[in-house]
Amino acid sequence: MRYYLKKCGHQELGSVEEGGRPHRGRYLLTSKKVLEFFPPLTTAQKNDSALLAILPLYTGRKVYCNYVYHNDKYHGSEASHPRDEYRIYINRALEENGHTFHKEDILVFARKEFALEDDETETVYYLQHLTDRNSDFYRECDRRIGESRMQGGYALVEADFPAFEQALSYLAPAGDQEVEIDRCVTENIERQNFDDAVAARLFNAASFRDFVMAGYENRCAVTGSVIRYGSFTNLEAAHIRPKSHQGLYLPSNGIALTRDFHWAFDKGFFTIDNSYRVRVHEKVDSEYLKSFDKKEIFVPAESFFAPRRDFLCYHQEHIFGLFLTSGRI
Repeated sequence: MRYYLKKCGHQELGSVEEGGRPHRGRYLLTSKKVLEFFPPLTTAQKNDSALLAILPLYTGRKVYCNYVYHNDKYHGSEASHPRDEYRIYINRALEENGHTFHKEDILVFARKEFALEDDETETVYYLQHLTDRNSDFYRECDRRIGESRMQGGYALVEADFPAFEQALSYLAPAGDQEVEIDRCVTENIERQNFDDAVAARLFNAASFRDFVMAGYENRCAVTGSVIRYGSFTNLEAAHIRPKSHQGLYLPSNGIALTRDFHWAFDKGFFTIDNSYRVRVHEKVDSEYLKSFDKKEIFVPAESFFAPRRDFLCYHQEHIFGLFLTSGRI
């Protein structure tokens, strides 16, 4: 298996003194010599970025981190030393709501690809956090970082790490983990002020579902309910403007619905108006569905996840009542 090894640095972690708190944001620099391990970013987009789906072996919960190429050097910066560097931004979800990464800790990443719908793939980065300087695993990784001679404490290696594989074997199957999204991740995306086309590159079917479910607190926006057993749930991430209508994998184009409500929403049996209220079509004869008419849906408090008005308008104009024709979208 291929591994990316990173020894944490003092400045990267916010220059924390013994027993103190960070003086600035915490991040991990990545070397340009290991870019193949991470999503490709470009100089064409200022501060181009991607989302890393990271599954720490020490928590078993999937988290997301911002991966940003700070490329001021190529965008007319007047600074004496314009930035040209890649960073993975650390957040509290990654560190279990504390500051668990310390100088000279070693982070071990492994990457796996999983097939999604429509021939898409999801890349998950498994992460092990090594703190025991006397363990065989730490010493082996430290040796390989030293041999790499990459300034900054990096290494990209093909190796067999039994301790990593053993920890990996204890995880639930891919896709069955809980997801935690730190608010700073969405704030970092919003600060980039990307247009829809660029922003859509951040998300795929897997991250779209993860973000929508997190935004709606893992419950149906209409009924407020969910059937759950372990990792099994009857919730789905519905597109407001359908993907077949050039709808994007943006969280603001998604809404959490139970499977039956997702089906009814896609067929246009009901829509959601600009006041976030359910509007059931007058031709619908389901008393159960009509009982939700004019009900206000649950709207995420964080605006990043809230349904965007232009997507709602598209559904009202092009999907609502579609069941009266072909019913196909």
